[in-house]
Amino acid sequence: MKSDTSILRGAHVIDPKQGIDAVADVVVANQRIEFVGDASHVDGEVLDLTGHYLSPGWIDIHVHTYGTLGFSDPDAIGVYQGVTTFVDAGGAGIGVLDEFVATMDGLHTSLYAGPFVRPLGLIALNFLEGEIRSLGNIPLSEWVDFMKQKRGMLRYLKCNAMGNYGPGSLKISKGLAQVLGVPLYMHIGEFQQHKVEETLAMEAFRIAEPGDMITHVYHGNMGKVVDDHGKVLDLVRRAQDRGVLFDVGYGGYNFAWKVAEQAFSQGLLPDTISSDLQQFNVVTPVKSLANVMTAMMILGMGLYDVISRVTDRAARAISLQDEAGTLAPGMPADITVFDLVKEPLVVTDCILHKRTASAYLKPLMAFKHGQRFDCDMERAKKESNWLVQYSDEKVPQRAKWLTAPQKQFLSDLVDALAHVEWSITPEEEFDYDKALELQRIFHLVRKRHVLTLKACLDSLYSSFTDHQFPIQAGLFIMCQERDFFFSRIREILANQASAEIL
Repeated sequence: MKSDTSILRGAHVIDPKQGIDAVADVVVANQRIEFVGDASHVDGEVLDLTGHYLSPGWIDIHVHTYGTLGFSDPDAIGVYQGVTTFVDAGGAGIGVLDEFVATMDGLHTSLYAGPFVRPLGLIALNFLEGEIRSLGNIPLSEWVDFMKQKRGMLRYLKCNAMGNYGPGSLKISKGLAQVLGVPLYMHIGEFQQHKVEETLAMEAFRIAEPGDMITHVYHGNMGKVVDDHGKVLDLVRRAQDRGVLFDVGYGGYNFAWKVAEQAFSQGLLPDTISSDLQQFNVVTPVKSLANVMTAMMILGMGLYDVISRVTDRAARAISLQDEAGTLAPGMPADITVFDLVKEPLVVTDCILHKRTASAYLKPLMAFKHGQRFDCDMERAKKESNWLVQYSDEKVPQRAKWLTAPQKQFLSDLVDALAHVEWSITPEEEFDYDKALELQRIFHLVRKRHVLTLKACLDSLYSSFTDHQFPIQAGLFIMCQERDFFFSRIREILANQASAEIL
């Protein structure tokens, strides 16, 4: 064996793809899996994992790393929680996928995109009108070009089956997904603050074809998968029978114990388990993918079946089975080591109803391409990771490190925006067209500079926040009062001028 060989010895290995559920060794060499079995004859660095569990690296097909719901430290919900691969569910649209790629580069966790059908991606919970208004001129050529340039980045197309605008938007989204050759991933369930005449959730079950995914399947809002008597709806069964995939998508509004218990009692189990982790649910109720997996065990799923839905079945759902989801020889060495802690744990749903687990899953470490990351379940809960705080009183410390070319970019951006009016409004009154205009101007200015897109975005973020949250440029600008925006940039430029004089 090669000198860089590592032996993970004595863990209880669960790999549903290969049918493995036994104590075994896992041998890793050159960042890939050599084999699973008895490695007593192999020379290499040994890590004793006796008494622990080991599985293929966990896959979370629904998180938010980018945009208005994203984190400053996305790896905090990735490798540091035992997740080696995740998909950003709708944070970006075609209008900002270049920003998504630029700002997300460099993560340890493998990140893929499930872009939103709207050009700017997800914006806010209460902003629904833009969903239909922004579908009029879908830039098919841009979508097709991105698929060619970043082949493999897009795993599905996301849309919302909610609001008052009828099934047309879902059909448009389905058509785009077919053009791109990716599954359609549909959010069902109206948020509590929205008043609708009838739910679009049922239309989602009608439109979905084999391989399409419906998320938030156990939500308790309008448009549930069960009727008023708790019986699973016939059209839900029909969708399941024809191969539509059902995803948990726990989220902050989208999981109710009562609905889940009714569905499970009738055999309506999820095909994939995902967290929908975002800024507003990472402290509670979601916390981590491990917590959601524990919830599924409370409902009666066995450990083997739970692991299958975050490894093999998750990989197949997003067509990643050749890159993740199993410990087969030659696969990337993406591995999760965890414990099944036999102590009670209270798990809360999205309406604060509670159930108690007799045992819970605790990630210990993740290996990404063979590199070890020790889990830190508190890291994601740090306020600096999930709460966007604009530095109103003083220039952020990190603005001092902006280069002269970045400051020239900011100067040119201020000049280009001088004729544009904007204001901060409640999210239900959000001016989508204005955000698009600001987005367009940002990129027009950027194209006149030799700076990378990331350097231009960094100059904008560093001027207003101490911790970097990768938000769409146009939306980020709209989050600043207009007069304050100009005064802050001019203050940074004046500081540069003073430093040059000194």
